[in-house]
Amino acid sequence: MPATKLRVAIVDDEAHARAAIRILLERRGGVDIVAECRNGHEAVEVLQWVTVDLLLLDIQMPGLDGFGVLKAVGADKVPPTIFVTAFDEYAIRAFDVEALDYVLKPFDEARFLAAFERARMRIDERRAARWARRFLASAPGDPGVTPAQPQPRLPVSVGDRVVFLGFEEIDWIQAADPYVVVHAGAKEYLMRESLRHLSTRLPSDQFARIHRSHAVNLAKVREITRLGKGDAEVTLTGGHRLRCSRRYKRGLSIPS
Repeated sequence: MPATKLRVAIVDDEAHARAAIRILLERRGGVDIVAECRNGHEAVEVLQWVTVDLLLLDIQMPGLDGFGVLKAVGADKVPPTIFVTAFDEYAIRAFDVEALDYVLKPFDEARFLAAFERARMRIDERRAARWARRFLASAPGDPGVTPAQPQPRLPVSVGDRVVFLGFEEIDWIQAADPYVVVHAGAKEYLMRESLRHLSTRLPSDQFARIHRSHAVNLAKVREITRLGKGDAEVTLTGGHRLRCSRRYKRGLSIPS
């Protein structure tokens, strides 16, 4: 079965920049350019009506800049985004809004296509995870048997497979921006997702953030040791020791 074409929107106030991106995408193939927008306001309007898999977005534009576009569209509706801009001072802010990549103009073909391929891989992972969730939700149970409470699982893409991790299998999760590493026993799984975003999908009665870089399975906490200045050290059943900052220690119900 042929791969699904990626639906791409280009947003840039410079006509020559839009043309350069269009030429590179057409040369690469497997892409359907569904919109070209000359400014941020056009982009916001288009994104309300057009399904877009990948947004190639300039930052500095008259009227409404790239960050304004993302804010106007809404975090839950913004498609995966690569910033394509001539200004490098916005890089940290770009990743704060969970952009997939940040390409500086003038860019060469190799750098642009490398960013595009990483984005396509991430989008394919998301599609696989969505398919897996729909598949599990539609799977029939045994006839005549009352279905048990469904066990939540975390779908993780591993190559061309999707592995389903029961939350009880997970020991702890480590931020490695723009990825997280999911530690489950002796195995590690890499996901391109921020810990902040993934934390919203974890059962709040099973997991707690203990640090800006760590979340733990509460059932795997063996020991908590108080440290100075309100911090603590968490020891897991597998022996891993993780710092718990005072900002997050309420999640572990540690008395002051």
